[in-house]
Amino acid sequence: MNNKSTTSIALILLVLITACHSPKEQQKQANVLVIMCDQLNYKALSCYGGPVSTPNIDRIAAEGVRFTRAYSTTPFCSPSRASIVTGLYPHQHGVVHNMGFKQKEGISINDETTGKLLSSKGYSTHQYGKWHVESDSLNYLPYYTDQYDYGYQYRKEMEDLGITLRKEDGQDWMNFYNQFWPVEVTPYMKEKRSYLEKIWSDHTNKDFPIKMGRLRLKPEEWIDDKLTNLTVEQIRDAATQNTPFMITTSFIWPHDPNFLPDPYYSQISPDSMDIPSSKTPELKFEKSWSRRMVKGYGDEGLKEFLRIYYGAVKYLDDRVGRILAELEKQGVLDETLIIFTSDHGDMMGGHGMVWKVNESFYEEQAAIPFMIRYPKLLQAAVSDIPVSLIDMKPTILSATGTKYEQNVAGVNLIPFLTGEKDKSLAPKYSFCERIKPNPQGSREVLEDAKGSFMVRNEQFKLIIYHDGDRYLYDLNNDPHETENIINDSAYKEQILELENALQNWLDETGWKGKKVEYMYKS
Repeated sequence: MNNKSTTSIALILLVLITACHSPKEQQKQANVLVIMCDQLNYKALSCYGGPVSTPNIDRIAAEGVRFTRAYSTTPFCSPSRASIVTGLYPHQHGVVHNMGFKQKEGISINDETTGKLLSSKGYSTHQYGKWHVESDSLNYLPYYTDQYDYGYQYRKEMEDLGITLRKEDGQDWMNFYNQFWPVEVTPYMKEKRSYLEKIWSDHTNKDFPIKMGRLRLKPEEWIDDKLTNLTVEQIRDAATQNTPFMITTSFIWPHDPNFLPDPYYSQISPDSMDIPSSKTPELKFEKSWSRRMVKGYGDEGLKEFLRIYYGAVKYLDDRVGRILAELEKQGVLDETLIIFTSDHGDMMGGHGMVWKVNESFYEEQAAIPFMIRYPKLLQAAVSDIPVSLIDMKPTILSATGTKYEQNVAGVNLIPFLTGEKDKSLAPKYSFCERIKPNPQGSREVLEDAKGSFMVRNEQFKLIIYHDGDRYLYDLNNDPHETENIINDSAYKEQILELENALQNWLDETGWKGKKVEYMYKS
């Protein structure tokens, strides 16, 4: 046989071998899966030393990189979610408040988001669950061909299951944004009913704190189970195609509504739970809704809240397990970059508060869980470098080899995790902010915009509010943030360092609002 014939046979064999390879074998680009919870306090998770056993989330942490200094950009939903997809701080992208009458203008097709870039590169992109960053006039973004944005309206999905969210049966029904959910309330909460109704008489959503309890539905009838089903189905479909995917699964819980179906509701006994030791907030937050919740129903009511909150976290961990199992079943678990995080935290009883409806920057709601699993590139580790939700865009695009044109404030975390870059070159400070919205509801940050800011280094956290209030906490010696040491002259050097870091950051990120008034920095 001559060389020409040998070459021809070799080429034919190569073509046949290539054709016989499955799509999974041919597909080289990393899949991307972002699992995001709403209002999840990282201190609830067992991988962070919390009280809830979360083996599936813990698996992501144990087999990936778990970060111990991760922060939201604003302890509020829409601003942080917009930061995730743009890589910018709220005062840069302009979504500074939750979408609604205060923030009318949100993310649009003109924004260079992670999903948009990956879609243009050929990725199959999917957004399941709470989106909460786009204008009311924009019902979908074209690069999410099957976007399921439930927000807080689940009526149609429930009706598809044959469930009517209004039924007079002589029992409690929680009014959650004009959807009525069947709830069984404990005797204690019923005894407090008249008192609680008086406290919350001026609030249209008074059912939220008053009618916490057991949801009289099946676990699979809650919307987060539907989001899990959609994710599992999409992973299964993707396994038959030669196309990488990006899926964002954005769960509703443990954000309110604070009710929970059995068996999750009954798994946790309120009597077995400890009340957080930091029971008293700064006077600044004494009249906040977060504080009013706990003052109204007392320690026993707080335990009922925590029972539901912890149970919701357990519920989600089981759904995360289903998603991981499907990735494994389809043989793409290690081919998928997985990020698990939350848009912000929940006070979870700390400082005598729950929810996020206060202006604080306490760790309970400013800090977040954050972990990345991608064993093809990253070894399992625990990292204490400062990270933020703005880092998700450049990190995902780096792992997928995707270029972007618009500047981002976040950093690509990959080189610091592989050792390509030394840890000493990573950011040294964490930042979080609360910006007053534009009176017209647009994304333009005006010159008279008021801002409150948090900056922290390895040990100290400095907070400067737009009204002049200042706080300094020593997180090493006072991890529960119970002693404000801002007026202790012994910490002048530390305060000056953080003030300089804050101003440098504001300059670098183009802050256009009112000038920050410092104690020591001129």
